[in-house]
Amino acid sequence: MSTAVSGLTDVAVEAAPPRRAAGRGALGLGLLLGPGLLILAAGLLWPCLTMLQVSLQDRFPDPTGYTLEHYRTILTDAYYLRIIGRTFWLAAVVTLVTAVLGYPVAWYLARSSSRRKHLIFLGIIAPLLVSIIVRTLGWTIILGNEGLVNAVLRGLGLVDEPLKLMQGFWSVVLGMVHILLPFMILSVAAVVGKIDRGVIEAATVLGADPVRAFLRVALPLSVQGLASGSVIVFCLTVGAFVTPVMLGRGQVTVLAVTIHEQMVVLVDWPTGAALAMILTFGTLVVLTAYGLFLRRHARR
Repeated sequence: MSTAVSGLTDVAVEAAPPRRAAGRGALGLGLLLGPGLLILAAGLLWPCLTMLQVSLQDRFPDPTGYTLEHYRTILTDAYYLRIIGRTFWLAAVVTLVTAVLGYPVAWYLARSSSRRKHLIFLGIIAPLLVSIIVRTLGWTIILGNEGLVNAVLRGLGLVDEPLKLMQGFWSVVLGMVHILLPFMILSVAAVVGKIDRGVIEAATVLGADPVRAFLRVALPLSVQGLASGSVIVFCLTVGAFVTPVMLGRGQVTVLAVTIHEQMVVLVDWPTGAALAMILTFGTLVVLTAYGLFLRRHARR
């Protein structure tokens, strides 16, 4: 009997340390994640919930009730629908252009052993050290009526009057691509650098030409980098404010600019908050689609 009791005691003693270790592990995990979760809640969740509340109020301040009228007005007004469509179309175009331009550069950075790639990498990182306002201002100097491009064209006698290169959709696209291209390059390069060279060489040995080896082997393996870079570029574009204002000059109105006008100029907080929630919801839809795409791609 005493032997059995002592055996049970030994088992309990042996089981106790793992339990205490698990408790300490959970405590350590909580201490590590706690500050970040608090910052996330205070800096993201609370403002979003507050914005949602304001968007449902009939007026601000001193609301008398809640209503969906602001959402109905936005979703049935052609003016707001054009702005929403233009915003997401701008983000889609910028994402596509950065992917097309950034992929070859990312491939070179990840696969090349040349010393020049370090200079190229420095050239990609350097613009990130400069303010977005300064970089956009540089494009206004280049594209303006008295800017570099018009000066060269008039100097060559190709035009008599300066071309209106700004105040258009494509001038905003150009500025956004310049600002966001490094994010796409770095995202793709991080994934391309992990692709085993032997896989591509094996495809070549088995008879695939370089183009087919790239399209059937290398490109599918780098899809995750393209997808992550696309999400970053898309989300940053839909929320862009400075570049559309400075290069669009009031002719390319996007959601961020409209939200600013509603809240600051017109002091119509409920409508501005409703626009902000629509922007947030649209971005979440894109992120959800991104997650589903990666999950489906991982199963293949």
